[in-house]
Amino acid sequence: MNLIAGRSETIQNLPSPLEGCKNAADWICRRRKEIIREYEEIMFGKVPPRPESVRFEITREKKSVFDGLGLRREVTIHLENNGCFHEADALWYLPEQPSANIPVIVGLNFHGNATVTNETDLPLDSMDITHGQEADRWQIPMLLKAGFSVITAPRNSFFPDHENGRPNSIFALYHPESELTQEHREYTAISAWAFAYSLLLELALTEDRVDPRRIWAHGHSRLGKTALWAGANDLRFAGIVSNDSGCCGASLFREKHPDAETIAKFAFHWWVRDKLDSYASCVDALPLDQHFLTALTAPRPLLIASASEDVWADAFNEFRCARATSAVYKLFGADGIGDAHFPPVNEPLYGDRLGYYQRQGPHGVTKEDWEFVLEFIRRNS
Repeated sequence: MNLIAGRSETIQNLPSPLEGCKNAADWICRRRKEIIREYEEIMFGKVPPRPESVRFEITREKKSVFDGLGLRREVTIHLENNGCFHEADALWYLPEQPSANIPVIVGLNFHGNATVTNETDLPLDSMDITHGQEADRWQIPMLLKAGFSVITAPRNSFFPDHENGRPNSIFALYHPESELTQEHREYTAISAWAFAYSLLLELALTEDRVDPRRIWAHGHSRLGKTALWAGANDLRFAGIVSNDSGCCGASLFREKHPDAETIAKFAFHWWVRDKLDSYASCVDALPLDQHFLTALTAPRPLLIASASEDVWADAFNEFRCARATSAVYKLFGADGIGDAHFPPVNEPLYGDRLGYYQRQGPHGVTKEDWEFVLEFIRRNS
């Protein structure tokens, strides 16, 4: 399918994130804060604050996994706030070799920790999943061999991914059950999951061998949206990788492909605030577009990833978002991807702190994706 379909690489009358902003200091001190407030009010709500107590308990450790490539830790995260408690289980892999300054990939998973690895001695979260069913998406042996640590946890542990998920989400640490109904859409799944990303970053920081300057947030699809929002709110992340994030992620709302997801087609209303619904029939009235969100990563490195057959996420609009984001990177003396043209499949644009590629194939994460990611991180570390 033709993703370009006659569309220009530049959208006319696209709002600028640089409104009234002329230099990097103004962006840092004023403009990015204004944009975060806009996203809180229109789209994602506020990321919950750190609770009164956060405790990480290593419940099991296993050495020499994957033929000696790594060390595996199973960790229970204990949270307490105002007499309320919440727990979640994380899975943590570290390279076996005793090196220092280890970089880390942090990301939530979709169906449970046991699904991200082909190891069969991890507990299954439900009868509906199997060991390793998403192992190809994670490529943990490949990442360990490259010297990376990997930390993941299930998204449903922080906000069950359905419209009645709020009472069992981390928002219950801060609000009574009466405020956690379907009507209270200011408490969004995206912000709950972004909160989880920061927790996993804190877990990484408990290991002396980890390099605190090289902890990256990675997310795919709805979690690609989340990784962007997590990185916008938590400046401790060294960089962000957003894979196939589409609508409300790294894909512009304006001038969408006719078969792409739009606000009007957006079915997962617990991910976002109800105010966004009011723009379904008048997208041009939005005071922002998604290059505002991606620009919140600047000046840190950002890689926007697409798939050539992912019409729903609209790979061409993800590219146009990356291109429009370059204007903010220029405030910091970086060119981004400049005026680059939409690249052929499997030919990444490794720009100046900003990158984009479209991988051959459908919506997903593959070994090829991770090869592109590792190369981008290598160039920006």
